[in-house]
Formats: sequence, structure tokens, C-alpha cells
Amino acid sequence: MKKLTLTAILLFGTRLLLLGDTNPAAQQWVITARQQANIFQPDASPFQLDISFTVQEKVPIEGHLTLKWGSKERWWRNIVMSDFQQTDMRNGDKLYTDRNARFTPIRITQLVNIIHFAEAPEGVQVKKQKQEVEHGSEMTCLQVEGGRSRGMRSEVCLSPTSLEISSEEWKGLPDEQRRQQYAEYFEFRAHRYPRKLELFVNGSKVVTAHVDSLTTSNLEPGLLVPPAGAIERRQCEGMKHAVPLKMPDPQYPESARQNRIMGDTTVSMTVLADGSVSNIELIGSATHSMDSATLESLKRWKFKPAMCGTEPVISDIEVVVSFRLH
Repeated sequence: MKKLTLTAILLFGTRLLLLGDTNPAAQQWVITARQQANIFQPDASPFQLDISFTVQEKVPIEGHLTLKWGSKERWWRNIVMSDFQQTDMRNGDKLYTDRNARFTPIRITQLVNIIHFAEAPEGVQVKKQKQEVEHGSEMTCLQVEGGRSRGMRSEVCLSPTSLEISSEEWKGLPDEQRRQQYAEYFEFRAHRYPRKLELFVNGSKVVTAHVDSLTTSNLEPGLLVPPAGAIERRQCEGMKHAVPLKMPDPQYPESARQNRIMGDTTVSMTVLADGSVSNIELIGSATHSMDSATLESLKRWKFKPAMCGTEPVISDIEVVVSFRLH
């Protein structure tokens, strides 16, 4: 018998507003901890963030990220990793991407997400609270329900005195455990931001980021001029992301089923304004037969497109298809 778990993940990540009864004190701890670490607040003055990072593929690969931040609607970011290079810029309601490859590697998406770890709405639902010791220090660990998508729970551990977040752990795919760790906090303006950020998947470190510098710096207007051929996407306040309407299951390959082979195929694709899909690219492989089955199935997917107000807009998403046998 086959079981397919299909998970759509927006490239730029979202966190949902969580409602319901909660511990008021614990709720305030989480809100304060995130606000304290969130250097990307709407009223933040311009700054430049430089990060050295290492991602784990078949071998470790080093890279560098530079972010010049003017505001939520005006910023420029450049990422270099070995031969890969990508520049993103946001100017008003337009987001531009210029890269020297057909898709963004999944480790780069994870790197960007971990840098923005403290961005979250103020409403949280804390289910449980416990005390733990991490690296010799006592931490308060809170079980937060919902966090990254509906029905999911994460555990956020923070210092009860400084309210610095030390880790966040959650379950991603059916058998995948993810953990982000933050350490060596330093002061920047009215915030405290970690100098070291790490992502672990099933206990293996896959992303390590180190803040080389975080300084006040103006954003030069010339950086926001997109180069010819850059990918253009519209962004807007309160944007509603694409929602799948029709998702035909991939066929579990017979050879994989007979040999009880399981795996995860990760794909990036574009959802057009009419809800159809294009630019389907394999970015994380399982087996050849599973990858082929996934790519063939996704061509027939149909979405309610992303919306800016009443206008449908083009958007990019990642889809993970997990092949599991029970």
C-alpha cells in the first residue's frame, strides 16, 4: 500500500497567526524574544548584513551573503556559493531575481529562512512549558502549536533571563526532524541578534551561518535597478499565496514499491496567474523513478493563484513529495 505525503512550501516562507487559549506569560515571552531578535522591523533604519556560510551537500560548500536593507519594500541581497550566484532586490511591490542557474538551491532557501528566524506575528498558542539544560545553561522550552504551517508544532527554547532564543525544533516531512540553533548574541541598535545560526536535519548539520558584520549603511538607489533578464514577481501587503486545488498523486514506482524503497523528491515550480504551473525544476532527488513520477504528476496540478487584492499574480513555490510505504 502506498502513502504519499505532499507538502507545498512557499519559497519565502510564511508564519501563520495562531489563535486560542494560551499561557499569557509564556505568550509574552515568545513575542518579546522574537521582537528583540528581529532586526527586520518595519521601522528599522538602513543596515548592511554580511554573512559567511557553509552548506552541506555531498561535500561542504562555502559561500557569502550580503544584504543591504533599506526597508521591507526596499532591499538588495547577493549570495555567492561556489559557482552559483544570485541577486535579489525588492523595490516597492516588485521583487526581482537574477541568477546564473535555472533554480535556487534548496540550501540557499534554507539559509535565507534561518536569517529571518525572528520574523513572526504576535499571536502564538503555547501548549506546554518545561525547563531544560542546553550547553550548561537552563532554558525555558515552550511548545508552540501551528508555527510554520497548520497542524504542526515547534519547540522554542529561550533563556528565561535574557529571552534570547537558543533553538527551535519542529517536524517537517513525515520522518524529518529540523532544528535551528542560535548562539553568540550581540547588540545592534535596540536588538540582540545571534552571530552564529545553524540548521540541523535529522541530526545532521546542513547550514552554518556566521555573521561577519552588521553595520549601519545606506542603501544605494542604483542597486535596485534590475538587470536585463531578471525574473520579476509582484509582492504586496497581505498577499495571499497560491493554494492547490487539484493534486493528482504520483504513481509509486513498482520497482521501488517491491524493494520497499522510500524517498523525498523536492521540486520548485512557478504558479501562473491562471493557476497552471510551469518552470518545474528538480532541486532535491530521491530515485530516478520517483523523481520522474513526481515531475510527470506536477504538470497536472492546478492552483488557485496567489492574489494581491483581487488581482491574481505569478508566484514561485517548492513542493516536497514524500514516498512512504506502510
